[in-house]
Amino acid sequence: MDFIYAAELKKQFTCYGHFYELMLMNGERAKCRSVLEIVEQSIPQDNPSDISERKPDVVVIMMNPGSSHPKDIYHIDEEINYPRSGACMRKQLVLTQPDNTQYQIMRVAVQKGWKHIRVLNLSDLRDPRSGSFLQKVDALGGIIGGHMHSIFSQERTAECVHSLKRSRPTPILLGWGQDVGLIPLAEQCMKRLDREPVCTVSSDVHPLLNAHPSPMLQSKKLLWLDSILAAIG
Repeated sequence: MDFIYAAELKKQFTCYGHFYELMLMNGERAKCRSVLEIVEQSIPQDNPSDISERKPDVVVIMMNPGSSHPKDIYHIDEEINYPRSGACMRKQLVLTQPDNTQYQIMRVAVQKGWKHIRVLNLSDLRDPRSGSFLQKVDALGGIIGGHMHSIFSQERTAECVHSLKRSRPTPILLGWGQDVGLIPLAEQCMKRLDREPVCTVSSDVHPLLNAHPSPMLQSKKLLWLDSILAAIG
């Protein structure tokens, strides 16, 4: 396939995220992002938060939001305590800068004709370093309610069910990588997915792990793209 560069993809797609601070029982707080919505220009964007109530063409699940942040440096994150009362699934979405992994997802979308991609993560915690991220996950395990940084936790079932709904019978794409420290989170996610069709580039490390969409080398990026497109069919 032709490799579409980021400059072209940015003309075609826009990214919106829901950023929040998770309020913990011990008084601490953690910076999080619950969802990333990648939308093609044809999707109405006059009120970006409307997108959170749409059904996307496809859902992708990755590790965590990394260093993702709002484009608006003055944005104030919403403060959230889980579990939340009420059934409203609308989220405050703001513009965010895409990264190399999201460009890979856009390349798949172009090939498949998808105009709206919803990205969820095993964890909402924003941390660009996988080692530090996993340490935070372990630390939160010792705090009452700390596990609710994951949309796949029991207390966030309604939010998760809403987020997984698609407008097409597409498989859910999995691409959270091969760090064995992710296995407990991956196991929780797969239990929540239950009978949902999934598609991934498998890993030799463990059955619950998979290849990350955006390895360092461009040749490896192309290999992942070819592999995931072949798996989707």
